[in-house]
Amino acid sequence: MKTFHLFFFSLLLLTCSCKKENDKIKNNKVVEIIKIPNGNDPKYLLNHPKSDTLCSSDIQKAKNDIAKYNKLYIKTICFGCDNKPFEEELEEVLKKRKIKQVIEDIGCVVFEGQTQGCYSSYIELKMKEKYGENYFSDIEKEAEKILIKNIKEKNKLISIYDLEDKEKPKILNPNVKIESNYYTTIKVSLPTKINSYKSLFVDITFVIEKDGTISNLNISNWVNDAIDEKFKKQLIEIAFETLKKDYNSWKPGTYKGNIKRTENTLRIDFKT
Repeated sequence: MKTFHLFFFSLLLLTCSCKKENDKIKNNKVVEIIKIPNGNDPKYLLNHPKSDTLCSSDIQKAKNDIAKYNKLYIKTICFGCDNKPFEEELEEVLKKRKIKQVIEDIGCVVFEGQTQGCYSSYIELKMKEKYGENYFSDIEKEAEKILIKNIKEKNKLISIYDLEDKEKPKILNPNVKIESNYYTTIKVSLPTKINSYKSLFVDITFVIEKDGTISNLNISNWVNDAIDEKFKKQLIEIAFETLKKDYNSWKPGTYKGNIKRTENTLRIDFKT
């Protein structure tokens, strides 16, 4: 199970990294925005220019892996790529079907004339040619079926960030405001002034149960350069008490129509 705070900061880091790289691109004009060929259109994969050595080497790697493992399932990691909520179940299906999972990590940019994504696209093309157009979708459907069974029978917990917006739990207290499903503010009374130009917040991870109540509250991140650190314990106690009192009634999350337990994380800003 992915925890959101790790995902969030990884995503933030990657976003900043991509932005810096793209700024560099614009200044030096030596690289271009990433290109990823469509695995369903073999035109570029099979007829790419010899100068595109990155694509050539990736296709050769794909050929070697196909020869070695025969059946492959490709997972692409990149900024903006979708994460599937049935990753654990997918591993189970692949093991049962004796399919090797391989990974391609797509970066933000490439050198001009070089193309990323040829590895995964070539594998997708060849697996569909050999095993049918529904090769990948059939694997994922089986994994998703197991996930739904685990939700119903094993009360499986899923991250809120693996759900579509319409499936995510919703806070029922009309007096509580949560921005972007993540940020909220708590007013506090302290014998000191909070510097509004500096950071003071805590990330708290918790579970939204099927009945809409919350449980398993844990601190996943604490950032403070605004007040004396001696107030940390007091502020965290206030945050926990406020969540249990004002954030303890939700419309529970669902997955494919099934009510489920959901892991959520809120970033709490403190204001005086």
